[in-house]
Amino acid sequence: MADRDRQVTPSFVLVTGNPGKLAEAVRILGAPVDSIAIDLPEIQSLDLRAVLEAKADEAWRRVGRPLVVEEAGLELAALNGFPGPLVKWMLDAAGPAGLARTALALANPRATARCLLLYTDGDRRVAGEGVTTGTLVLPPRGEHGFGWDPVFRPDGEERTFGELEGPAKDAVSHRGRAWRDLMARW
Repeated sequence: MADRDRQVTPSFVLVTGNPGKLAEAVRILGAPVDSIAIDLPEIQSLDLRAVLEAKADEAWRRVGRPLVVEEAGLELAALNGFPGPLVKWMLDAAGPAGLARTALALANPRATARCLLLYTDGDRRVAGEGVTTGTLVLPPRGEHGFGWDPVFRPDGEERTFGELEGPAKDAVSHRGRAWRDLMARW
């Protein structure tokens, strides 16, 4: 392939304080990723895109160079998509098992994991989205990943995200799909 035909990934800094998200980005992209841990405020909204846009605006204000921010959510079918982007607080309060118990108590363990990534250089914005549907299970299984990974079993898999290692998880995860979508849009 000629140099002029090669796709070039712009340089950026990943703004995240979550080491799991950074590790997955490095693995998915297959290259080192510059990162900065900034505790960005998150607006309280069920609109994942609105939360992401607000994070990107604040990150740009603080960093002032090309960056990527992420927002992920878990939508429970039994609660019409709640908690979505508010899942962080539900996990803090009830943990992964409590999240799964809620869905199971409401007799619908179906869930959708959604991830949005946003690249901005101050002028241009490019978004990538990844979605994975699955089922919440008990007891929690697996030692890999973070957040709700031990209770989320993606469709077509017998194992939870917590049981899937590296590339196997990235192939089916909402985050892996979002990174691939973002890279395809550069």
